[in-house]
Amino acid sequence: MSTPSYEKPLSLAASHTVYTYHCLCTHLLLATTTPLPALPQRHNSLDKAHMMPLPPPPSSLPTKPRGIPKEEIRPIDVHYGMLLSMNLDGNAQMVTSDEGFEKRYLHRCGRCGLVVGYQLDWAQFAGERMGRKEDVVYLLPGGFLSTHEMVRGKSVDAGIGFVGVTTAEVVAAT
Repeated sequence: MSTPSYEKPLSLAASHTVYTYHCLCTHLLLATTTPLPALPQRHNSLDKAHMMPLPPPPSSLPTKPRGIPKEEIRPIDVHYGMLLSMNLDGNAQMVTSDEGFEKRYLHRCGRCGLVVGYQLDWAQFAGERMGRKEDVVYLLPGGFLSTHEMVRGKSVDAGIGFVGVTTAEVVAAT
């Protein structure tokens, strides 16, 4: 199960609008400048998860250069996404398929515990690094409602796709 890696910032549909997404239980989970449907999807995986790049740790973010007026600094139109109320499982789960296996670190809703995303282990990529790959999160389709959909009262039964998968469901589906 090969997965593309982002070496440079994603700039496909980034905007100055911040899109917020909630769990099916209405708990706020993430904010992004790129709408979820515009993010690339994993086509080589059963879950068809959306791939959302995450920002670098705060210590490496650039600061405003001295001597340059604020009006002359233009915002960069690149993707920015942030996880808000998700709990990360401490132990990785192994998911198998006909193509091999993946070591996933599951993200769950902070309120109801629904699995809504995951991060992969560095073992899935060429190289010598080990542990969780922190620059991309894979968001499971059907596990999220936009704030707009939630305010409109969209029903969970209204065909929003499959709800997040657990490891047992992924293994059983293969």
